[in-house]
Amino acid sequence: MDHKTKGVVLGLAGVILWFMPLVNFGFMGIDIYQTGSQVAGISYLLLAASAGYAVLSWFEQHQLRIIAAGIATAIGLLLLVQFGDRAAWGLYLLIVVSGVSCISGYTDEQKRKKSPQQAEGGDAL
Repeated sequence: MDHKTKGVVLGLAGVILWFMPLVNFGFMGIDIYQTGSQVAGISYLLLAASAGYAVLSWFEQHQLRIIAAGIATAIGLLLLVQFGDRAAWGLYLLIVVSGVSCISGYTDEQKRKKSPQQAEGGDAL
């Protein structure tokens, strides 16, 4: 799969997971779930980081992709520590997707760094 497509899919997955249940509050025997818009103001930064990752992957800005995915991972882990055992499945998947996004951005950056070096090495022959 092309690295642009993979990056956009990972970024959009982060945006979609923002709308999924992040926190589970039990109240009088009823399960109440909160999504990203209902959790806190910092979750909007999580949404912006995921959307930014999708846009940056299309423009092949790999270093900024790593930063955006790192911000999303850090906020997800911060929310996980804050909510503890009340965290819902959406938050866990969001952390996994943003972690995979960090790794994907890093590997794409390493491939980009190697390609000019290989071209220079091939010209010397």
